[in-house]
Amino acid sequence: MKINGKLIFKMASYAVVAAAVVYFFRSFYLRLDDIPHIEWNARSLAAVVLSVLGILFTNVLTGYVWRIQLKDHGVKLRPGKSIQIMLISQFGKYLPGNVGHFAGRAALGSSAGVPVAVSMNTIMVDVLWHLAIGSTFAALAAYFYSDTLRELLPSHLEAPHLLAITGLLMFIPWIGITVMNKLMPGISRKIGKGELIATPSLRTALLVSALILVGFHTLGAIVKLQAAWLFHVPQGEYYMITVLYIASWTVGYVVPGAPGGVGVREAVMVLLLSPVVGEGAAVGLGISMRLTNMLGDALAFGLGMLSRRIL
Repeated sequence: MKINGKLIFKMASYAVVAAAVVYFFRSFYLRLDDIPHIEWNARSLAAVVLSVLGILFTNVLTGYVWRIQLKDHGVKLRPGKSIQIMLISQFGKYLPGNVGHFAGRAALGSSAGVPVAVSMNTIMVDVLWHLAIGSTFAALAAYFYSDTLRELLPSHLEAPHLLAITGLLMFIPWIGITVMNKLMPGISRKIGKGELIATPSLRTALLVSALILVGFHTLGAIVKLQAAWLFHVPQGEYYMITVLYIASWTVGYVVPGAPGGVGVREAVMVLLLSPVVGEGAAVGLGISMRLTNMLGDALAFGLGMLSRRIL
């Protein structure tokens, strides 16, 4: 009997998603009374508005990053157009399969004169870039939680350490793509649909990495803001919360079968953030961040559709 590897992988992915959803809702049920009460006032409303605008800002950043990547392929797209395409297509990540936003970007890009092959190449590079930087945040989260790692590494991260980590983050994807094209061209061609993954210029690599880091730190700032202004939880330094949230974001990003990382991201947030802000607040943040992401993406979609009348 022939084993269908793709079917097994798909079933395993769905099992992981199902387990994550069950874990989160179980945590929600058990900690319902521990979730800090939200007092609706000017401060909490400001937290909601700033959070939604922060998600919109990350969508705009992603659109500009795509324009920078397209320039390396000789494709010139106006900033307004590249951002518009991203604002509209990003909501597709909530469709089953978690690839709707990629397909939408390629389709809308094609109508704007971007070859589909170029769009797909830039999408693959973009995914690798986010995974490389996001995985480093996940490694930092493991460092914070692992007694063994803490014994081997510095007992705390000071400014020079953070600067070195930031520098490494900005170069990892550029180095990785270059090495893959040189040492593993077969894998590179498979990912690039027959073509080597285009190596970005050093200038592009630095700029893209910097903008992705800005986006990730914006997300961390949103979580910290909601913890303090919505749930009145002062615990947790900004950098710690950012690292732990981006680790959760990365896990939700890589697990297939979870549209927009729904369920998976929230489950990992509860697991990682509970020791920092408390289990009740971690559950509350999982819910509030999911709603914030959906509202921000919906706002981005609406603005993108409205902008089609002028761009």
